[in-house]
Amino acid sequence: MRGHAPHVLIPCANKLGESVVWHQATQRLIWLDLLDPTIFIHEDGDQAQRRGLPLEAPLGALVAAEDPDIMVITHHGGIVTYRISDGVIRPFGNPEGKRDAVAYNDGKVDRFGRFWVGTSHIDEKDPRGALWCVLPSGEATLGDVGFAVSNGPACSPDGRTLYFNDTLGRRTLRYEISPNDTYPRNRTILTQYDSEEGYPDGITVDAEGCLWVAHWEGGRITRLSPEGERLQTYKFPVSNVTSLCFGGQKYERLFVTTAKDPRKEEPEAGHLFVLEAGVRGLPEPLFPLCSLK
Repeated sequence: MRGHAPHVLIPCANKLGESVVWHQATQRLIWLDLLDPTIFIHEDGDQAQRRGLPLEAPLGALVAAEDPDIMVITHHGGIVTYRISDGVIRPFGNPEGKRDAVAYNDGKVDRFGRFWVGTSHIDEKDPRGALWCVLPSGEATLGDVGFAVSNGPACSPDGRTLYFNDTLGRRTLRYEISPNDTYPRNRTILTQYDSEEGYPDGITVDAEGCLWVAHWEGGRITRLSPEGERLQTYKFPVSNVTSLCFGGQKYERLFVTTAKDPRKEEPEAGHLFVLEAGVRGLPEPLFPLCSLK
């Protein structure tokens, strides 16, 4: 097995840590607590700066814009921009409109500059969630529907394959995408998960084109080949593993968020972990917004 065992990097005790991003422009690690609306910014040491966000819970995704001072955040009511230097928040878009009982969840920017974001049923029961493709202008295209909980968009190194998790369906889906088409095409099932593996949550992709999947209620990360073959499994001392990203000078470190489970005594639940994965990742694409300063 490649790499070493995961260990706690930052003891942040999040209720629901999620959407971790390596911010290359500032060499910072940034992530969210979805249930206690907070953004965390870590530069060095074993502590992170905590900033409360005046946004309605739950939060969802966090991605970086081309402007190094701007992040994009999804939350219960839509999509906003967040200015790191002074905390200014501005509305950006709301593809779902006022549709009842739906909240924005995970999202990623593809290698052609579009923001793919999923929505979920607020009670995580009915298949009311969708997959949206959001352009830098704010214009959005509905890509797919029928998800109680959506998670984990990620793109292949060549940008032509989009991976997406139907979490309650316990499956990772695969679509074909192209730079001149905002519709994901030819949906197939990459892999299905059993009950022992829990539910697929966040995804990232390494430089070899393999997927790294976080498992909610599975206490693990799984590395999959582009064909869906299970290559490695890394066990965690917590049940709820939520999101992950590669970072560091050479993208050689895998940073992992986790969440608490109120039913279990897990002292390290909610902390941010790091794994020396033995394989390099790729920079996440930036959302090409114009400067909002």
